[in-house]
Amino acid sequence: MATPKLDSIVKQMEAGEPFSLTNSQYKKSTGLDIPKDTSYLIRRSAVAKRAREMGYMIVVHERQISFERNCKFIEE
Repeated sequence: MATPKLDSIVKQMEAGEPFSLTNSQYKKSTGLDIPKDTSYLIRRSAVAKRAREMGYMIVVHERQISFERNCKFIEE
């Protein structure tokens, strides 16, 4: 398994402010995609371990979609 380059993310954590990354931002920073397994990402990944060391935790905000019925209402 490849190891992400965490230098730029560590610099952001050193600033001490909360921040968010999209998959494309993460990939640009580390050279790898965000791990797909959410449990692995927040508990055992290299970035999660470094985040804990620096007093951060990873929170995953899933994409949200809604399903609406395509109904025709009949007027009585």
